[in-house]
Amino acid sequence: MAENTIALAGFILTLMVFSYLLGDVPLIGNLYRIAVYIFIGMTAAFTLIVSYEGVILPYLQDIQDPATTWTSLGNRADIYIFFTALLFALLLLLKPVKSLTWLTNSVFAVVIVVGAAVGVVGALTGTLFPLLQATVAIPDDLTGDFGALVDTLLIFVGTMTGLYYFHYQARSRADGGAEQSSVGRGFRHIGKVFLVTALGAIYASTILTCLTILTERIGFLIQFGA
Repeated sequence: MAENTIALAGFILTLMVFSYLLGDVPLIGNLYRIAVYIFIGMTAAFTLIVSYEGVILPYLQDIQDPATTWTSLGNRADIYIFFTALLFALLLLLKPVKSLTWLTNSVFAVVIVVGAAVGVVGALTGTLFPLLQATVAIPDDLTGDFGALVDTLLIFVGTMTGLYYFHYQARSRADGGAEQSSVGRGFRHIGKVFLVTALGAIYASTILTCLTILTERIGFLIQFGA
């Protein structure tokens, strides 16, 4: 019974999403918005539940347990982090108070700065550094495998020229302008080719993923309708 109910809900929501193709038809045009609102609301609820069960509830359970104390939760840094997060949450609740808007804006600024720092560190340690290591790494069978040699050269040239594409150093001209050397322009053009190829491959992969999802949904509608 529960499986049939879930399947019926999925069938209805799928039709509501596909109603976007009909445009702003009276009544029908609002079905897509309702489906989006349901998705956003369920996502927010799921995030809240995960945050409560994974962060808040463990602290509350340790507080209520007489065998534990605040010091048993971890070192002092963990306690400071918990109270800082609690303070930030309380400050965010003061957003409707116009005279205290600067406090909530400060919290948002801290969150954005920390998020940007985490993103930069993740990009460096998770993408750029491994890419550079893979570029300089030489396979063991490089001398005996022509294909491995070509792959290594393409990775090296693509990485170096792709990074050089974002290099804007230029030399000054006699008339006061600036220009890049012919070698630098050549490297940038090669890097542009590799970047466009990579973006095209990513876009094509995204399209294939969307088509796969669309095919699965259409198959679900046909199977459920039959």
